[in-house]
Amino acid sequence: MADVRKSQTINGATLFVEGLGFIGTTSEVELPAIEFETFEGNGGVYKREINTAMLKALTTKMKLSEYNKVLYESMAKHFTEETQIYVKWNVSGKKGNFSHVATFRGEIKKFTPPKVEYGKEIGVELELANSFYKLEEDGNTRVLIDLDAYVCEIDGVDVWQELRENIL
Repeated sequence: MADVRKSQTINGATLFVEGLGFIGTTSEVELPAIEFETFEGNGGVYKREINTAMLKALTTKMKLSEYNKVLYESMAKHFTEETQIYVKWNVSGKKGNFSHVATFRGEIKKFTPPKVEYGKEIGVELELANSFYKLEEDGNTRVLIDLDAYVCEIDGVDVWQELRENIL
């Protein structure tokens, strides 16, 4: 009998800043979209989108349902050095639990402090312009993008390897 897939649920997530520590729990993290620039090629009787291998800007958006002074310490440093943030979360499903860790390095481009609203959960928003993104599932690297080193590895395949060898 075929294995029937069941829905999976994220049931916990926390944020950390490298070298500074725990920043808070998160209610939502929007991982960077991996999107490549394309151009429309004309083949005489047809047109089609052609991938240029140029990666569009990577942005991570995070909503914190709590926060502490580590967030402000990180923001104070980000003009002299990039901020490295780790997001750890757990996924539960039919086959049990498995862990995810996403690592982002970049510059904080937007910080939205909480709205002062009596009886409401705190909501802090943070937006990061990424120069580095790594996504791990149960210790296995699924995505590794390092813009400074010209690395774009997806499931173990560096799609920029030949390009990097030709230009560096």
